Amino acid sequence: AASGGAGGPEAGPGAEPVPERGPESAAGAAQPPEPSVLPLLVCPLSKRPLRYEAATQELVNEELGIAYPVVDGIPTMLPEAARKIPARP
Repeated sequence: AASGGAGGPEAGPGAEPVPERGPESAAGAAQPPEPSVLPLLVCPLSKRPLRYEAATQELVNEELGIAYPVVDGIPTMLPEAARKIPARP
C-alpha cells in the first residue's frame, strides 16, 4: 500500500507531463530556427538576409560582421544581443 494512490503508476518523483512542443524542450538539445522562416529573417540593422550558422547557433550578417544568437530555436535579433565576428578573408 506504499505505492498506488490516485496518481497511478506514472505518478512519482520527476513524473511531469511532457510538453506538446517536442524535442526542443529536452535539456541540452540545440534547436535551429524553423527552416521555413529562415528566408524571411533579415538583419534589423542592414535589412539584409542572414545566414544560419549551425556550429555556433547564430544568424550571421557577413556584411556588418555581426552574429545574432539563436536560443532554443528562437532568434534574438536585437542589435544589443549581436556579437562581432571576425572578418572572413
